[in-house]
This record gives sequence, C-alpha cells and structure tokens, in this order.
Amino acid sequence: MDLEFLSNFKVEEKEEKRAETKKDLLKFLKKIGVDSRFVSFYQKDSIDHNAPIDDTVKLYIENLRFSKFSKTRTVLFNKYYPDIEVVRSSLFQKICARASKTLANGLNPQDTVIMPPIDNPYNELLYIVLEPYSRKYGISFIEYDENVKSEDFDSVISPLNLNQEVNHILNDIFDGKGIEWDSKYDLSDLYDLNLENKDIIFPFLNVPQEWINDFLGIEKEYVVDYENEDIGESFMGFLSEINPQFKENVLAASSFLESHQK
Repeated sequence: MDLEFLSNFKVEEKEEKRAETKKDLLKFLKKIGVDSRFVSFYQKDSIDHNAPIDDTVKLYIENLRFSKFSKTRTVLFNKYYPDIEVVRSSLFQKICARASKTLANGLNPQDTVIMPPIDNPYNELLYIVLEPYSRKYGISFIEYDENVKSEDFDSVISPLNLNQEVNHILNDIFDGKGIEWDSKYDLSDLYDLNLENKDIIFPFLNVPQEWINDFLGIEKEYVVDYENEDIGESFMGFLSEINPQFKENVLAASSFLESHQK
C-alpha cells in the first residue's frame, strides 16, 4: 500500500514549485511519509528556520528505520528537489546513535541551547547531529557570538568528544593528581559568558574522534608516537592497537567513579 501511494503521489499544482523555506521543505517530507524528527536539515551559513533555502541544503538521515526515508521516497523527493542531496551514510547514523544516548538525558524539551560558532567542519557536524532535536524536543538553537547574553539560553553545548575526554583522564592519572572530573565543564575558552546554573551537554562524549574524522574526510593515523609530549595521546595510540574499545571502557569506568565520588 505504501509503495502504491508513493508511485501515485502527486503534489498539488501550487506545491509543485520548489519549497522556499525550511518550513516548506519539512512539510513536503511529511506529505511523502518521511518523519523529519530523524532527518537533519542543514543549510550552510544559516540556522534560521524561515531563511530561504538554496543549493547548499543537504538532508542527512539520522535513523533510516524511524525516518522511513526509503530509497523509493528518496527517488520521489529528488524528483521534486534534484538539487538537494540526501545523505544516506551508515557512519553518520552510527555517530547519531552514540550522540542520542547523551542527548536523550541532557536535553530538556523547549529549552534554548547555545552552541559554538558553526565556522568549521567539526562544529558543522555537531549542529547537523543536533538539528532534528528542534523537532523531537522543540529545542531552539543559538549560534554563539558576542551579542549572546546568559539570560538568552538554558543550556550549553560542549564539542568535547570521546578521544579528548579519555586523553584528559589519562593525563590526569599520569600526572599523579587524580581525575579532575570538573575540568570538562570549563568552557571559558569557547564562551565568554557566565554559565553558572546552566546545563552543559556533551553530544560527542561517546563518539570516537576517528569516526568524526572519517566522516569529514580527515586523514589521521592513530599510532604510537614516542616523541609526543602528550603522554595520554601516545598511550591511546598504544592501547588502540591492543583493544579498539578501550576508550569506551575508560570513559565508563571514569563515569562510574565520578557518580560514586559525588
């Protein structure tokens, strides 16, 4: 029945024109049976819901099953929007699955969330992963700049990823000072704001940097570097050759100790 509906699908004449805004495009997805809560809309240089869409728009499928964005629906979508790429990446979906575990516990419905400036590929990916939560939870996102004030938002996004956090943990241990769990909450180098009483959210805390680099097309070898002064990074290179899952294990152990320490 679904396939029959799609094969016979026809939009009204007034809707055959290209959608002019993000809101229009999301309505079209709903009309063809796609659940946009599991699809990310990204338009370069704009996170404005009502901004006119252009040829930089991409749709990223965060969860293939829940989005119902099948190949048949993709063909239908591209019939009306041939210039908009639908990204069907299993690696991207893995990143989103890891991030969802943190976001489900960290985000509060209807919150206004501030995030780092979208001025590099890493922060772009961070926003792409977060964007569907504007529909899942009614979240509003603000891109940080000097005009943002503390009263403008409820919570804050940290770009910290799994490798960075494990590196901090290992270096704390090797320095003999014990794990400083609160250090990850210091975002003074990112936001010149008073973050007291603000929730800090870590979407990439469980996401390996290798996955992020692979998705962004960044080539980096994770090998043992005996000349590296960063002992934690060198040790991660050594352990990666023995147990690829060690970072997740270190984070889990640290989280357990942190929860029982406080």
